[in-house]
Amino acid sequence: MNILTQTPRLIIRRFKAEEEEMYLALYDDERVMQYLPFRTREEHIQIFREHLPEGEPGSITGRWGLFNKADNDFIGMCLLRPFDNDSGEIELGYAMKYDYWGKGIASEMANALLGHMLTVQPGAKFGAVTDLDNIPSQRVLEKAGMQRRENYWRAGTELAYFRFVGISPIEE
Repeated sequence: MNILTQTPRLIIRRFKAEEEEMYLALYDDERVMQYLPFRTREEHIQIFREHLPEGEPGSITGRWGLFNKADNDFIGMCLLRPFDNDSGEIELGYAMKYDYWGKGIASEMANALLGHMLTVQPGAKFGAVTDLDNIPSQRVLEKAGMQRRENYWRAGTELAYFRFVGISPIEE
């Protein structure tokens, strides 16, 4: 099944090709999309297909499915990718089905994903951005050991910017 990591409630694993429609349906919900940049269905298809093959051995970047361990229900997706600010940071991102909001799932996922990746690449630097109005996601990042910094601009949009300050703090 290509499991990356898991918690008592969650499985984080590589997507299967036959899960494409399930993945795409995530982005059909306006509540999910309210804090995410707009992408066409075709762009989402391209992103999904680009991330199906397994990455380089030892790589800490990728895009994975997030599943409920109890019933294998699809919860959402999470990703780690090179941050676009030339800092050498890896950006944490995620999107979850609305039914799973407010249940501690995002915090559990963030802690599990960052913790796992620090075992793969100790000393890795992590960052994240959220919509300025997405206070719940900002709390998730703080619970994962990230601290709010100066806002960040991406594609003309001002975003709340966070940096990992846990086990391997980022030097100022």
